[in-house]
Amino acid sequence: MIIKPFSAFLSQHINADSGHLPLTEADENRLKALVPEGEEILLTLKDDLYYEYIRVTNTCDSLLVERGQSESVPRKFPRGTCVFFENSIAVTEWLICNFDCCAGDCPCEGVTTAGVVFPTGKTGVPYMATAVFKGSLPMTLGVSGHPSWAVAETGANYIKLSGTPTGTGNYNVSISATNCSGKDLSMQSAQIIIE
Repeated sequence: MIIKPFSAFLSQHINADSGHLPLTEADENRLKALVPEGEEILLTLKDDLYYEYIRVTNTCDSLLVERGQSESVPRKFPRGTCVFFENSIAVTEWLICNFDCCAGDCPCEGVTTAGVVFPTGKTGVPYMATAVFKGSLPMTLGVSGHPSWAVAETGANYIKLSGTPTGTGNYNVSISATNCSGKDLSMQSAQIIIE
């Protein structure tokens, strides 16, 4: 995703179903120079009444346009409509979904256990177990082997199991966490005991 300033005006009107961005030859060349082959940029179309977010991808030296990004509505815009890059909802959504804080030379602290609490529980009494991890975020967390009455909830760096036991039993629970360091932490011996 290219996050750089760009602004221009539509050289002719654009229909709601159009996949072509009508720019002057000079503006189209500026946009191609800004967005290398295979890359994309999120732009805003805006006139006096409406706006729309569009994704523009440079493919084989052609600008491919995907309309109606971030639930904006594809519309007909007149000649002279502003086309520009801004820190829009579409850009923010893309950054949230795709930005990797650990890419490149960014240091990444591997995952370690900060605390695990799996108390013994009783049938018919609400139960809660937690595992908390420390290390660089984001983390990918996993849990398996927990009883059907226990609901697993994950946060940025924790796993919580809660529910009301329906009967006695011992449950071997597997918990894992990984992050940008590529180091996994697994606890195969975590156990829920219900008396």
